[in-house]
Amino acid sequence: MARQTAKKVYESPEQRREEIIKCAFLCLSEEGYAKLSARKIAARAEMSLGHISYHFKNMNELLVEAYKYASRKLYEATQAGLVAKPGSTMSQLEIFLRSGFTGQFLDRSYLSVRIDFWSASLFHEDIAETERKLYTIYRERLLEILTKIADEHESAPESLERAADALMAMLDGLWLDWQRSKNMKSIENGIAACLDLVSLYLAKR
Repeated sequence: MARQTAKKVYESPEQRREEIIKCAFLCLSEEGYAKLSARKIAARAEMSLGHISYHFKNMNELLVEAYKYASRKLYEATQAGLVAKPGSTMSQLEIFLRSGFTGQFLDRSYLSVRIDFWSASLFHEDIAETERKLYTIYRERLLEILTKIADEHESAPESLERAADALMAMLDGLWLDWQRSKNMKSIENGIAACLDLVSLYLAKR
């Protein structure tokens, strides 16, 4: 007699929805956006297709939630690092910068989700709007740290904004460069350059 595989049991619709999002992220990380389908996600989650359509109006909405899930992982790791190692404002900045370049966030699967989402945002406004909101959240957290540094050095407000914009662009560039070269030395040089830039823009004149 064939042995039956036990089905997953979910205590609430919210738990089931969260599992679908997690499975969508896993499918994205393994096969990419081009091969993503509701059927594959449902199979991964061990649910019927009806559960996908019940919780999400279309695949774009599910893609948005999967990217939020990925971004939440990065945000939580960043916050945990800042809490675990309190120190000077510059050391907090370095922790913030390095948090996105640990093993799990340099893994090909995580990076491919980020790149797929950036690509999809070029063609879907709802996805683009989510990307802008998540970018703003991350930038605001960076600005909190930079503001403390600026206050310590009595820096001009415009210097603060320039530093934030430059660092965000450099971080995106480092992620993309890692995807291409897998060169950890380049990451170290990039983070050092970010810290040098902050010293240049926010040091007391």
